[in-house]
Amino acid sequence: MRLFEAIVEANHRATDGDAKAGLRPSEYEAALPVVALTCIDPRLNPLIPEVLGVPEEQFIWLRNAGNIITGPLSSTMRSLALACAVKGGKEIAVIGHSDCLVCKTSALQLTDRFAALGVPRSKLPDNLQEYFGLFASERQNVMRAVDFIRQSALIGPKAPVHGLLVDLQSGRLEWVVNGYQALETVTSAAAARVAAEGSAGGLGALPEFRIGDIKFPETKIGEAVATSSEPLKMQMTERAEPVSAKETPPPIEAAAESWQSWPGLLRGIDPNAVFKIVGEDRKIYGPVTVRDIEAWLREGRIDLKTLVQRVGYKDWKQLAAFVKAHVAEKLPTPPAIPTLKLKREKRN
Repeated sequence: MRLFEAIVEANHRATDGDAKAGLRPSEYEAALPVVALTCIDPRLNPLIPEVLGVPEEQFIWLRNAGNIITGPLSSTMRSLALACAVKGGKEIAVIGHSDCLVCKTSALQLTDRFAALGVPRSKLPDNLQEYFGLFASERQNVMRAVDFIRQSALIGPKAPVHGLLVDLQSGRLEWVVNGYQALETVTSAAAARVAAEGSAGGLGALPEFRIGDIKFPETKIGEAVATSSEPLKMQMTERAEPVSAKETPPPIEAAAESWQSWPGLLRGIDPNAVFKIVGEDRKIYGPVTVRDIEAWLREGRIDLKTLVQRVGYKDWKQLAAFVKAHVAEKLPTPPAIPTLKLKREKRN
């Protein structure tokens, strides 16, 4: 039995009334210390780390409002990465809790509460939902945070990332994401891919052909960078950096087709991919996730002409180039319903 499996098992025994239930940390020294991200709710103070049974000196406790992670390179990810790299954290757990006030607060309520503190709406970010990370489900919020941590290049591929919920009344833990199983799935997939490449005569499996990935010359040396006519109305991510000479995106070309006419828009893009985006001010924003891109498309903040660069690649392309090859065929137009001609009755 591995560390967090033993933690959950001992926790369930204890909450079921077993006075002898507990964890023997000395048996899991190779998995300690652990790094945990929780909410700032003071009701957690007497519960954690006691509810896990982990000694305080082996417990690295990170907290923010709602245990929210906004991206794979966010400030919270920075703290998690340093907790592993500097403090020696071996396993990571995102621990949500019942009766979360962030979950119960709507954007309108948040505006009213800031107003009561003397902060007018004009001083707040345009998109409160996005900036403050408001969410509708504690479980989904934990799953989203685990996904961001697992996607982040700052976290080593061998570190298990768990998702848990704790009941504030009973102290009982509930699995949301078993990090061991998720890690085993990824490892098995990687092994299968290596085996498949080895069976291809040592040449490796041929990559999927994507017409959007073909490189065409886009700019000439010394050519000025054009300015977008479509505003990018958002505070997109943690940072904005000026476009450097080494990372100059191509000019925006002719208008691409409307994304609404492309059903299943982002289904063909790797869900774990992260991108940089060029804003109206010609600054580079990011990294952002596929989910962020889809949300901003639907809100009209970006379109298929928006220049994006997948992190880890050099080329800048219109967003259309990443999705066009994966668009589902349009459904055929159904036949028109014939108009019935009614005979008029003759009047006497």
